[in-house]
Amino acid sequence: MGVALAIDGLKAAAATRAAIHGVPHRRMEDWRYSDLRRLVPELPQAAEALAADQAQALVAQDAFAGVAAIRLVFANGRFVPALSALSPAPALQIADLGQGLPDWAVPHFGQVKHPVHAPMADMALAGMMGGVAIRISHNYRLEAPLHLCFVNAGEGARHARVLIVLETNAHATLIESHSGGRFCNMATELVLGANATLTQLRHAPMAAGETSVHTLSAAIHAGAALNQFVMAEGAGFARHETGLSFLGRSARAQLSGVSVLSGEGHADMTTIADHAVRQCTSDQMFKAVAGGKSRAIYQGRVIVRPGADGTDSRQLAKALLASPHAEADAKPELEIHADDVTCSHGAAVGDLDADALFYLMARGIPVAQARAMLTEAFLAEVTSRLPEGAAADIIRARISAALVDAGAP
Repeated sequence: MGVALAIDGLKAAAATRAAIHGVPHRRMEDWRYSDLRRLVPELPQAAEALAADQAQALVAQDAFAGVAAIRLVFANGRFVPALSALSPAPALQIADLGQGLPDWAVPHFGQVKHPVHAPMADMALAGMMGGVAIRISHNYRLEAPLHLCFVNAGEGARHARVLIVLETNAHATLIESHSGGRFCNMATELVLGANATLTQLRHAPMAAGETSVHTLSAAIHAGAALNQFVMAEGAGFARHETGLSFLGRSARAQLSGVSVLSGEGHADMTTIADHAVRQCTSDQMFKAVAGGKSRAIYQGRVIVRPGADGTDSRQLAKALLASPHAEADAKPELEIHADDVTCSHGAAVGDLDADALFYLMARGIPVAQARAMLTEAFLAEVTSRLPEGAAADIIRARISAALVDAGAP
């Protein structure tokens, strides 16, 4: 039938929705700090496919190239099985959406609802150049991490979609890496079945003149857990939006992120946690170090629906300004329609503590080293959430290198 027709119908519907609003802009409340239309008045034409040798060279340079993983390579938005390292097994299914939609994906693809309107996810579906659907079967623990490796070069736009389904009591680690390209737009749908667990690590360096948007829509069922860590770095424009829908009791999510920016870099960490059922937990912590003329943004919205008693939600956002020309915005929000809840939020923006800096310098520590020590201490609270393993070690190393670029110290 129809699996190809099903995708075509979903793409057409997404294109209609996307055309209503166009490229997001500052008059849209969720985009008030990130005026994408100013950078990209109209979406560029699709980027040309990369030559195989060029794509292979870029994959070899990827930060996680040395990590043993099940690797799925996207080159300029297109899934490239020939460059991927796949391990198909009965408990792990990987489908190329360019070849159609597998039957098991039909109830999920294009069906995972974002808590709010997500225009860039619609654009990613409407303009989808490549995509994969991944299913991990019941009670299966994937020992090797999944690595979504996005390599890009040249002009034009890249739009990609990914569907990930973890069935009941499945467990996996997901690594995402993104590099290069003038305009990249990716959207992921995530379904966590009852008691499933996913650890997600995303690294997104952006050079000056590069624009990248990531949208994650997650449906989290009873007892399931999502542990996400996002690192944004560089002098380009990046927006990472995560929308969570808690659909069963005792579901939980831990969202963490670090932005280290230089030049005129712009990183927007936006989260929406929709608590519609009882006794679910969302725990968010984001920290940023902004150097040069960069801008770091955190927007976190927690919605507690009527009847969602026992909700436990925490938000913390802090930014360190490493330059007098840098800027940071923090906007945590709570929308509570239930009585028996535990919810908190906090935000702070500023420079290093002058007394602490003086204390270290008074003991003979050079100013640059003292600032480095205090900056690492500032980030330690959130980097301590990184799991053990080679991929997390690479992210820690990237944070240290990016701090030098940001002028901190």
